[in-house]
Amino acid sequence: MDIESNILLWLIGSAFAGGLTVKILDIAYLESLRRFDRRSNARSLVDEHLYPLLKSADELFGKLRSIANDDFSTLRANHTTARTYNDYLSFVYVLVQVWANLEIYRLRGLSVSVSRDRRGRKLNAFVRCLESRKIRLIDRSTQRAISELILVEKDGRFSTVPYIEFVRRFECNLDAKRWMAPLLAILERTEHASNRQRLLVYGTIIHVLIDTLDPRHHVSSPREPYHRLLSKKSWRDLKYRVFKHYLSFVRKPQKYLGPPKRRP
Repeated sequence: MDIESNILLWLIGSAFAGGLTVKILDIAYLESLRRFDRRSNARSLVDEHLYPLLKSADELFGKLRSIANDDFSTLRANHTTARTYNDYLSFVYVLVQVWANLEIYRLRGLSVSVSRDRRGRKLNAFVRCLESRKIRLIDRSTQRAISELILVEKDGRFSTVPYIEFVRRFECNLDAKRWMAPLLAILERTEHASNRQRLLVYGTIIHVLIDTLDPRHHVSSPREPYHRLLSKKSWRDLKYRVFKHYLSFVRKPQKYLGPPKRRP
């Protein structure tokens, strides 16, 4: 009788342990599926918004590099001809387009943890860097307001308006002019070295963003840096603030810094 009781208890215990094990495995399996779904959603979000961001960032850096090589004359010209006026507005447009694409990414990113994707973590680091107090061109609230000027929503999806529509809003919309004023004040006063250097530092970070998130340049074009145009202060800010604090994952920052700046 004792042997039978022991056998019965052993069978009951085994059945309970087996059922508990199966339950634990079921929970672990469901949790792994949820984690995979979250990672997949983060990956899809980054894939969806990275392409337009890289395209606009690539165009911005290309224009900025060209303008910098011309000593920023395009931005501070009187715009007496249609060509200089169009060059000026096209630069403003691609800069605002980069901001708008970052704003789209931010708006969509509220529902998905993009930090689960490796590229998403790096992009978040670039956003924090570009919007930091020492790096950003204008304050964040004004930047986001300017971004909203060219955003349109259709069927729950955001996009940016075409260039001609941007020009129309720029020229005819009083609210647009009011929000754009702080940005234009910097662009149109590039005779001051401080404003030129702010744009050059900003453009350098855009260049690093492109090379980091599109290393094989499937979307962007490979471009040479303009480190020779950086001042000693800009060089130090990039080396000791940007690359050391915000973008420590960049493997070869010297490509964008060039040799150390010496006193003349």
